[in-house]
Amino acid sequence: MKSPALVLLVATLSLGGCASLIQTASISEAYKHYNLQQYERTLALISQAENADAMSAEKKAELTYLKAKTYERLGKSEIAYTHYEYLAREHGNSQYGYLAVKQLNAR
Repeated sequence: MKSPALVLLVATLSLGGCASLIQTASISEAYKHYNLQQYERTLALISQAENADAMSAEKKAELTYLKAKTYERLGKSEIAYTHYEYLAREHGNSQYGYLAVKQLNAR
């Protein structure tokens, strides 16, 4: 009886760890592709990271900021500024909220 429960617990923990690893890898790859100016791929990787696992508020702010920067590079300023406004409003006390306010003030 204990054996199936243990197997289920190990499998659940492994899947949780995999989801976190996928999220971390996606974020790392998103930055890599952003730096390579592969912006469509960057957005796809951000989306993958957002869907991989429940994330902290700080991680959500980081991804939103990267997404805004990516939309700016694609020439989609209105979408970018919508993300900056969200960051300023919802994550104003984080470093990404602060950076977003700077972007909005520079507009």
